[in-house]
Amino acid sequence: MFRKLLALIALTLTLAACAPQPEAAALVDIEPTATVAPSPTPFPMEGGVFSGAPQDFVLRADELFGEYEAADAGGESPNSAVLEGRADGAAYLAATGRLSGWRIQYNASGAGQAPPYIVNVVNVYESAAGAQLVLSRAWHQDVWALIDSGQLTQLPAIAGLDAEHLAWQTADGAVGVEIVYRNLYIFFTGPGDGGDPLPRLAELALAHLEWIKAGEQ
Repeated sequence: MFRKLLALIALTLTLAACAPQPEAAALVDIEPTATVAPSPTPFPMEGGVFSGAPQDFVLRADELFGEYEAADAGGESPNSAVLEGRADGAAYLAATGRLSGWRIQYNASGAGQAPPYIVNVVNVYESAAGAQLVLSRAWHQDVWALIDSGQLTQLPAIAGLDAEHLAWQTADGAVGVEIVYRNLYIFFTGPGDGGDPLPRLAELALAHLEWIKAGEQ
């Protein structure tokens, strides 16, 4: 189920602030242990939204401090893939204004690390309003149905993560953290093999969002 869900997210997902969501019982209090890496170049913006390509905003190797190595350069998830992967793909694209997406995977450089690999997805939308629609129950039906049925467990909000976000866990321990910031959707996930991936993913989400904010032009 985790790999099927990951494939769906890599194509389409983004979080909605306006959607009715269950209240989290508590905050996950994660203190980042790594200093935020400075952005190498400013991120161009127009009208309060980012105008760059999704690969400009993906997780970078220097944020992982040698603990993980990129499986490859990553790859695009274009809108054509959304049309192929969703029955409502055309309506989804029209409603959200999705422009493109990028996916990259990092594998653990040594044995015993949790999680053994990390996948990062970034999608870019035309507007912040469009991005905020994507994890609504209207456009994020598959994930919300799994949460409602108990096949996914919605996790508490991550303390200090100053953006709309949703965290969940599968029955086999895999964790996903989905974030919307301005017109970006940022997703981190890793399997439960070898230990709880939430602390590492939460730490990365906190630091990576600060890295993006530091690069705003």
